[in-house]
Amino acid sequence: MTTTNSEVFIARDIAQVWAVFGDFHGIGNWFPGLEGVRSEGDIRYVPMGPGVDITETLVARDDAAFTLSYTVAADVLPTTKYVTTTSLRPADGGCVAVMSAEIEPGDMAPMIQGIYDTAVQGLAKHFE
Repeated sequence: MTTTNSEVFIARDIAQVWAVFGDFHGIGNWFPGLEGVRSEGDIRYVPMGPGVDITETLVARDDAAFTLSYTVAADVLPTTKYVTTTSLRPADGGCVAVMSAEIEPGDMAPMIQGIYDTAVQGLAKHFE
């Protein structure tokens, strides 16, 4: 299994950032390029092109610890395991937002790393 890790400092109160980052259904509000995200309960569908959706299923959430995890699946993804965890940790003057993934096999890790690097930068930009 391969793990990716993307993080960014945000000069805002951790609770304020969690209200956005911890909103499983609101990912389209801060993740660059995501439009048309649909949600049903603990599942969200992220369109990746005509007729191609990625299905993300919320599997764990801890608001007190500022973490949530979800599985990622799509016919176009050659993975046997893909779990993303988003979290916040306090830092002087704000907090650090982290987006990590556990992926099997690890061939896709470099691509996911780049996507999640862009995502956390988009979250930081949301708070500028």
